[in-house]
Amino acid sequence: MDKGLQVGFGEPVGAAVMTDLYALGVRMARLDMQPVTDQQLFEAITREALVAGLRPLLIIRPDQAAWLPDTPMLDLEVLNEPEIRQPPISPERYAAMVNAVYPVARHHRIWCGSISNLIPKRLAWLARVLALVPPDVGVTVHRYPKNGATPDAPQKGFKTRDAEMDALRRVVGNRPWGCSEFGYHTGPQKTGWWFWTRRWSWTDTQVASFARADWLRWQAAGAQFAVWYQIGDGPVDPYRYGIRAFDGTWKPVSETFQ
Repeated sequence: MDKGLQVGFGEPVGAAVMTDLYALGVRMARLDMQPVTDQQLFEAITREALVAGLRPLLIIRPDQAAWLPDTPMLDLEVLNEPEIRQPPISPERYAAMVNAVYPVARHHRIWCGSISNLIPKRLAWLARVLALVPPDVGVTVHRYPKNGATPDAPQKGFKTRDAEMDALRRVVGNRPWGCSEFGYHTGPQKTGWWFWTRRWSWTDTQVASFARADWLRWQAAGAQFAVWYQIGDGPVDPYRYGIRAFDGTWKPVSETFQ
């Protein structure tokens, strides 16, 4: 299983950063190309990852498929969390987008779904999509914990994480699949209400421990790759999912890619 990282959001991050990520053990760079409107910039961002030895996973709009070279083979994810966009995209409309990309990008690996979480409602949406797209198209999913939950806690609607994974595999069937976003943050959290309100934050050490547990879980479940969200914290980031603090310091979770 390749361990990946959400790296870019439509802009170059620099060759030095990509090289540093490879040295940390990152092997896949998930790059959001949806904001990119220029083909040359699209190619330059992709090239940064390739030169560093990283496997690019490009989030694309359907029209960007025309910008893709025949080689090298790239991993393409059609849109990001389409089922919760405003307005949401129906399974039928989304499947039509995937089917439009399919003949244009036939030289590449195409991934669809990118659902926002592993809850029954999202999995049902995904199942409707997969009934309408070619059988060799892969599947991507996202998975974030309920507020305050540790890696062993299942999503609402499941008794265990294993039951959650079983439900995912039933939907996916024989298709290849990967988790293109997961993560835990060190920002403020709150559970309970009124007199029973509790406020706290996970520590960097705890988040690194959670990451190690989930890397193993994704691999055991059969994922071809899993992608941590994301590379860096912002200056006023209330969540702090990054493997690097805003001052450039690598956080303990960065060590879990080895």
